[in-house]
Amino acid sequence: MTVRATLAEMGVWAGTELTLEESVTMASPSWWGADSLRCSARSTGADPAAGRAAFVKVMAPHALAYVDLAATFAAATAAGTAGIGPRVHIADVACGALVMDDLTDTFGTATVDRFDDSAAAARLVTLRRAVHALPPFDRRASLFDDIRAAHRLVRDAGGALPLDLDWMLRLLGPAEQRIAAAGYDAVACHGDGNVSNVLFERAGDGLALLDWDCAAMMDPLQDLGVLLQEIRPFDGSAREVFEMYWGSWDGSLFDRCRVYGIADCVRWGLLGRYAGTVSPGTHEYTKFADWQFLRARAGLGDPRFDDRVRNL
Repeated sequence: MTVRATLAEMGVWAGTELTLEESVTMASPSWWGADSLRCSARSTGADPAAGRAAFVKVMAPHALAYVDLAATFAAATAAGTAGIGPRVHIADVACGALVMDDLTDTFGTATVDRFDDSAAAARLVTLRRAVHALPPFDRRASLFDDIRAAHRLVRDAGGALPLDLDWMLRLLGPAEQRIAAAGYDAVACHGDGNVSNVLFERAGDGLALLDWDCAAMMDPLQDLGVLLQEIRPFDGSAREVFEMYWGSWDGSLFDRCRVYGIADCVRWGLLGRYAGTVSPGTHEYTKFADWQFLRARAGLGDPRFDDRVRNL
C-alpha cells in the first residue's frame, strides 16, 4: 500500500489535497528507513488543518514479520507523550501507519560522529535512561530471543545463512546462560543503538528518539550494550559512556554490555538476510547483513571474548 492510499484509508485530512514529500531510505551501511515508507505530508485547501505538517511512517510489508506493531506503536505514543520522541497523532495498527509531529524543520538526523563529544554522549545517555520511566511496555524480549526469531524467519523464507552461523550461536549460548543465571530487573528500553533513530535540535541541545521497533521490557545493559556498539566500539572510550549510563564502574556488567553488542550484530545480520530474501531487487539489505556479520565475527573472534563470558 502506498503512503497516499494509507492516509486515505485512515481518513487523515479527508477532503483536502495532500502534498507528499518522500523521505530517503537507506539500508546500507545504516538501517535507516529500511522497515518503512516515510514522507512528510502537509494539507492544503480550506480544511482547518490546512498548512499543518505531519510525518507519516507506513511499515514495509517485510517488517511485519518481525515487528510487534501494537507494542511498537504503543511505545512510540508513550514516548511522544513524555516528550522523548515526536508526539503521535494517529497510531493505526491495521494500516501499519503512524502519523507524528513533523520535526524536520528544526531537527536533523544524527550520525555517529555527533556523539564523539562527551557532552553530546551524556545528553544521549540521559535521553535513553529517560525511557526507563515510561509505563511498562507490553513486549518483553531479549536479544537472544530476537536472534532465534530472526533465524527462523530466514530459514523459513529459504534465505542463505552464513556458513559459520552455528559457530556464532554456539559462542553466544554460554553468554545467554550466564546472563540469565545472574538475573536482571527488566525496564522499558528503546533497544536500538542505531543513531539514525536520534534527532538532534539544530539550534539547541535537544534530542528525540524515533523508531521504537525494538522497544521492550529488557535488561537495561542490553540497551546500553547496543548503544556502545554503535558509538563506542572500543573499550577505552566505551568506559566513559558506561559510567554515564550506569553511574559507576563494574567490569562484569561492562563485559555484559559488550556481549550484548556482539549479539546485536548477529540479530541485525539475520534481519538483513531476511529482508533481502523477501524483498529482492536490491543488494542493500545483503550488504548490511554482511557488514553486521563481519562485526559479529570480529567480536566473537576477539581473544577477550572468552574472558568476557567467564566474567559475566
